[in-house]
Amino acid sequence: MKSTRAFTLIELVAVMVILGVLLTLLAPAVYAVKRQTTLATSSSALRQLSIAAQTYLTENNGRFFLSREDTNGGVQWWFGFESASGPSVEGRRILDKSKGPLGPYIADSAGTVPDFAFTSMGASFKPKFKNGYFGFGVNTELTGGSTGQMPSKLKHINQLARPGQIALFATCAQINTFQAPASVKNPMLEEFYFFNTTDCANTIHFRHAGNAIVAFADGSQREVPGDRALFNSRLPSACVGKLPASMISP
Repeated sequence: MKSTRAFTLIELVAVMVILGVLLTLLAPAVYAVKRQTTLATSSSALRQLSIAAQTYLTENNGRFFLSREDTNGGVQWWFGFESASGPSVEGRRILDKSKGPLGPYIADSAGTVPDFAFTSMGASFKPKFKNGYFGFGVNTELTGGSTGQMPSKLKHINQLARPGQIALFATCAQINTFQAPASVKNPMLEEFYFFNTTDCANTIHFRHAGNAIVAFADGSQREVPGDRALFNSRLPSACVGKLPASMISP
């Protein structure tokens, strides 16, 4: 009669220990792959925006676009048009991305500017629009002042003494505690579309291991490390903070 040999408790513990060691050794490699993937996604999407902006500047005598305009029919954001007749409930709002000042240039390059890295960083994600998101912001110091809709505050590329050091776009976000389903006890990460040195100073999203990706006025882009001591304390793991003023003010 044949007998079967069962694993002893010691053998099972040994197997579990070996598996634990292997997982520990693999974890850094998995994290590195994930970081490179999300970094590449953000970089590619931001590059589409940067190319569209450079084309826009070329065709508009070097003058930047307004980041926001109120019209009779709705709001012309720099990233798309929101009709006044559309839904106003958070998460159900509708955005026509083709009608933003950069929309035609992005479409011409077959771009869509989705940044999947924005929603995969671990924090609770609160959508603003029903039909997509951007995850990037524009420097309103160049595009219409703090309100984003002041033509007198529009800059010309030739006015910038350091176009390669002044940010035009960056990975952006804000921590929402004031619009359901977000609350003070349930802070949520949502997209944000502007940054400057005043009312939108703390909207840079350093979502890549504490780094933000910034596209500069000359079309170049690079990673910029954030100051963790300045990250929004309502949800510090989301890594929302600010850029140095010297990188924003022309």
